[in-house]
Amino acid sequence: MFDASTAALLREVERACRDVEFYQSHKDVCIAARLALMNIRGRGVKVRPSLLRLAELSDIKTASNVLAELKRLVGPVADGEGLRRAAAEYVYKRIAEALCGR
Repeated sequence: MFDASTAALLREVERACRDVEFYQSHKDVCIAARLALMNIRGRGVKVRPSLLRLAELSDIKTASNVLAELKRLVGPVADGEGLRRAAAEYVYKRIAEALCGR
């Protein structure tokens, strides 16, 4: 589980992602936040775009890129908690990059 501040940040990001303009600008962060907040349990979770059930092709492509980054951290088959933590780290990393102007 996440600490209270991490969970609150992820919920705020998910809430901001409901705005279409924000979502289009920050798809990768929105997808990673959604993945971090999913109720993924157990071991042997296969890291693939169908896990997110996205409809649009551009969203699926972005999810593939995010999941490829997460695969490098946790491997192609991970436990649910490790995948959620890696997704939260990705969100933090992208927010830090945006704040630092990289």
